[in-house]
Amino acid sequence: MKKTLRRALVILLAIALLLTVLLPAMSIFAHAAVTQGDIDKLKDQLGGISERKKEVQARLAAIRDDLAQAKEAVALVNEQIVLTEQQISATQDLIDATQAQIDATQAQIDESQALLDQYDADIAQKEAEIADLEEQEQEQLEEYYTQVRWMDEHGSISYLSILFQASSFSELLDYITIIRDLIDYNDRVVTQLRDTQARLADARDQLQAARDAQAEVQAQMEEQKAQLEAQQAEQEAQKAQLQSQMAQLERDRADAAALMEQIAAQESEIAQEAQEIANDEAALQKALKEAERKYAEQLAALEQQNNVNSGEWYWPLPGKTKLTSLFRGRYHPITGRWQSHTGTDIGSAPTGTKIYAAKAGVVSFAGWDNSYGWYVMISHGNGYTTLYAHQCQKPPVTTGQSVSKGQVIGYVGSTGSSTAPHLHFELRINGVRNDVLKLYPSTKFTYTSGGKTYTWYGNNYPDDL
Repeated sequence: MKKTLRRALVILLAIALLLTVLLPAMSIFAHAAVTQGDIDKLKDQLGGISERKKEVQARLAAIRDDLAQAKEAVALVNEQIVLTEQQISATQDLIDATQAQIDATQAQIDESQALLDQYDADIAQKEAEIADLEEQEQEQLEEYYTQVRWMDEHGSISYLSILFQASSFSELLDYITIIRDLIDYNDRVVTQLRDTQARLADARDQLQAARDAQAEVQAQMEEQKAQLEAQQAEQEAQKAQLQSQMAQLERDRADAAALMEQIAAQESEIAQEAQEIANDEAALQKALKEAERKYAEQLAALEQQNNVNSGEWYWPLPGKTKLTSLFRGRYHPITGRWQSHTGTDIGSAPTGTKIYAAKAGVVSFAGWDNSYGWYVMISHGNGYTTLYAHQCQKPPVTTGQSVSKGQVIGYVGSTGSSTAPHLHFELRINGVRNDVLKLYPSTKFTYTSGGKTYTWYGNNYPDDL
């Protein structure tokens, strides 16, 4: 939306510029004649167009430099993107390797857990076996203690004395059998007790060994778990780094695309503006060429009509030849300062007196100036221009209008920088001010200064004036 509005604004500005430039040029052909002012205005407009053209070309060169730099920046970003993608690939390889390590560590933990479970079962079995052996030991101890108490109760008994108590051989054999059984019983009780105690000690050793092995496996598993947690943390960090790299990659790509799009749009807009200025310049050059052609035709016609080099000039105020200021230095009647007077003042005509064109020509200006007041300038060809100032009202002729010699072009007044009704009559040749009286060598003029009145013809001033 913003780009559309901006382009619409550029187009509207271009149209406004085109109208501003071309309407004055078109107005030339709307008039009956072309003036030097029109040509100068077209040249000024062409100068302005040329300056704008240079400025736009400079901007276009600058934006193209920016575009070249942007392309270099984009190329650098693309290189960075390639490097980032390589880093991302390497990071992914690390993640995969870490995952393989995690899987291996988890398998080790699973094996350790299975081994711990087996140790738990073995320990439980050993503990049950030890409990049975301890119970068996306790029974055998009680049996052993019973036998020992019986022997204590009956004192020291000699097996031989028992034999001597036999009254017959068969009783002797019975006693011998009893003694043998008693001895065997005692031996068996002691042997069983020792065997039980040995088995119990072995079972306890095995239980301790199992517990030691279980503790070692448990410590190993804890270490494996810590290693697993470290590997998982490293993997999370690698994943976070990967995600950050991916996000930065997307931002870099978006920034590069936006930069290229922005600069391309600016280049297009400035190039369009440069083309519009070139079109305006071509139109102005065409209008200037046509105006100069038409103006040359007008001047040729005026030169033929007026025969400037030999023809007579018409006095703008017929019968009014009394002068109040000459074409020379004087004290300004308003400021009181000594300065050059650029024309000749005719002061013998009252307000409203008709002013006539000195010769045929084209009105190059008709309007207002703070110094001249209402005034008219007429171009007569061959570089000759006359000026009629301080008129009492807006001139009856307009800029660009052709006038004939003796045609009314205004009325005497006192507008602008003036103290009394008079006509300021001025001559310019190729833009340089000259004494207008030299155009009237046969006209008699009078001028009063210092109480003395002077009389002469044309610009043949008296020596004492």
